Amino acid sequence: MSPGGGPGEHLIKAEFHTLVWSEAWPGGGRAIMKMYRRRPFYDPVRRWFLPYRAEREFRVLAHLVRHGVPCSEPLSWSHGRRDPHGLYELLVTREVEGATALDKLLQRPGAVSDFTQLLKLLRRMHDCGVSHGGFVPRNILVSFPSPGVPAFHVIDMSYSCIFPQGIAGTRMATFDLLDLMYRIRRHFPQADCDNWLAAYGLDESAIRRLDAGLGRYRPRRPWSHLRRSETDLRAAIARLRAPRNRGDGGNRPAGPRAASGT
Repeated sequence: MSPGGGPGEHLIKAEFHTLVWSEAWPGGGRAIMKMYRRRPFYDPVRRWFLPYRAEREFRVLAHLVRHGVPCSEPLSWSHGRRDPHGLYELLVTREVEGATALDKLLQRPGAVSDFTQLLKLLRRMHDCGVSHGGFVPRNILVSFPSPGVPAFHVIDMSYSCIFPQGIAGTRMATFDLLDLMYRIRRHFPQADCDNWLAAYGLDESAIRRLDAGLGRYRPRRPWSHLRRSETDLRAAIARLRAPRNRGDGGNRPAGPRAASGT
């Protein structure tokens, strides 16, 4: 494991706690490798209450795949210790071929002009009980299987939660809608944004309430952390109240895991 430094590897992101790179996958195609460096005190304490970050993202992506929601396909996750990175968690997902992050396309007027399918994707995600926690353009990939027809894929689920039931109409769904529309509506007319929200399933009164919420929305810390903390708390309470024979175990559905230390 040599992040971004081996033959055929391409470094995508290099931060102190996060490294992301792509490399050829033995089964064909390319894979995205995301490595989180674990902080010595904070992460072991956090582990008593929440899954590993890579585990959490793997399980949510696997849940979306089972429900037919377009996303980065999870391949494996692992954790361990390796020099020079120390303690780490590693998530491996299949690269979405020919896709570009939506935030980059928004900088090119006319590159994407219809978000009907994206809002329908978000509704499908909410209907299967998933809150993204960071549904912003940089976490949405766009490909064009046909000229002028965008296909959207969800990535980066590290702040996401699985609820035992669908969450459409709840505060968690509203958080995702606010994250997206706050960044979309500055590029497009209000009428277009309302039409896309109608495609999600909001009626006229719900659209007006969301518009009012956008006026109070604060995208940065500490407000984003407060929204994620509320979502984590509500997800934990929902899992405690859910029947214990639930098949996917709330935020911990069954799924394969790569061996630790790989």
